[in-house]
Amino acid sequence: MINVRNILGKLRSMNPLEEGFKSHIFLGLSEQVHQNLVAGQGFSYTQGKVRDIYSKKDKIFLVHSDRLSAFDCIITQVPYKGCILNLINKFWQEKAQGILPSYYIQAPHSRILEGRYLSPIKIEVVVRAYLAGSMLRDYEKGERVFWGTELPDGLAPYTPLPHLMITPTSKEEIFKHDEPISVEQILKRQLCTDSEWQKICQYSLDLFKLGQEVFAQKGWLLVDTKYEFGRGSDGAIFLIDEAHTPDSSRLWQKSTYAEKIQQGLPPEMFDKENIRRFLLEAGFMGEGDLPMIPGEEIINLSLSYLDILESLIEKPLVLKDPNVISADFFK
Repeated sequence: MINVRNILGKLRSMNPLEEGFKSHIFLGLSEQVHQNLVAGQGFSYTQGKVRDIYSKKDKIFLVHSDRLSAFDCIITQVPYKGCILNLINKFWQEKAQGILPSYYIQAPHSRILEGRYLSPIKIEVVVRAYLAGSMLRDYEKGERVFWGTELPDGLAPYTPLPHLMITPTSKEEIFKHDEPISVEQILKRQLCTDSEWQKICQYSLDLFKLGQEVFAQKGWLLVDTKYEFGRGSDGAIFLIDEAHTPDSSRLWQKSTYAEKIQQGLPPEMFDKENIRRFLLEAGFMGEGDLPMIPGEEIINLSLSYLDILESLIEKPLVLKDPNVISADFFK
C-alpha cells in the first residue's frame, strides 16, 4: 500500500524529468488494455485534457490521468493528481445527490469514475463569490460589466462580490477556448430551454451553497467553481463531469484569509491558480514556449490537493498501486 503524502514528500526535491519522479506519474492506460477496450469490448474513446473517457451503451468511465491543464494547454504532470481529483469528485457527486440526480454510479478504482452516459448540455456554468481569476484581471483593466451585471468601482482584489454571480461559458471542443455566453445566446442556439436554464441556475446556486457550507467546516473558502449538466432520456437534468475539485474550483485557506487581505496580499490558494500565476509571471498564456515548472511547485500543488481530499474524507490517503488498471474495472 502507498501512503501518498509520504511519497510526495520524497519527490519534493527531485527534478520532474528524473525517472524516480516520472515513475509516480500516470499518463493513461497501457496500450494493451486500451486496445482491448476499444477493439475487443467495443468502447468508444475520447481523450480529454486531463481525463480519458471510455463509453459504451448507457455507461461512461472517466480515467483520471495526472496531466495538468492551464490556458487550454497540457502544461505538466502532477504525481497522484488523478487519484486525488477522482476521490474528491466521488465525495461531491455523492453529496450532490441530495440536490439533483448525478451521473455518478461508483468509483471502481482510485483513478476511475463510472457513471451513466447522458446527453451533455454544452454550457459550463460558473458560479462566483469573490473577485478573482479572469474576472479580477478584467476588472483591473477597467471592465465593470460582466454577463449583464455591473460591478461598482472600488472593489479590492480577492474580496466578496456584492452577490453570487452565474457567468456561463460555451463548452467547446478539447483545446479550444471556452467563451463567455449570454442567456440570450444560450436560448438562441437551443443549448437548453428557458425552463431548463432556470433549473440549471437554481441547481448551480444550491450546489455552490452546499459546497461553501461543507468546505467552510473543513477550513476552506469556496471562491468559484464550474458545473456541467446533462439530460436523461426522460429529459431530467443531471449533474455530470466534476464538482468542487481544485481543478474546477478556486479554494482559499479560511483561517488566514482576513489577515492576508488586510495586508494587501493574495489569499493562500489551494488550487491550480498558483501554477497559472507562475506561468503568467513567466509570460506564458497558452502560446509560445512553455516554461519549465520546478518540481517543488508541482509537488506543492499535489500536496495542496491532498490536503483538501484528506480534510473531506477525514483520513490519510493510502492506495494500492494506482498506476495499474486492468480491463476488469470496465464492466
